Amino acid sequence: MSMKDRSASTPFGRLRAHYEESRAACPACGHEDREVEWRVTAAAGRRVEYRHRCPSCDAVDTRELSL
Repeated sequence: MSMKDRSASTPFGRLRAHYEESRAACPACGHEDREVEWRVTAAAGRRVEYRHRCPSCDAVDTRELSL
């Protein structure tokens, strides 16, 4: 089992996998990133933040969840 497979076994990992599978184009420049990777961090307090940086224009797409 790969690291990516293991991370998809948690609710946060499954949401990350969903973002990676459904993201089609950068909202800023329209670039289609085929190697899309969302980074997940625990933000201050009871929040989880998912971030993706466009390899073409460096725009950052952020999704934040409050727990």
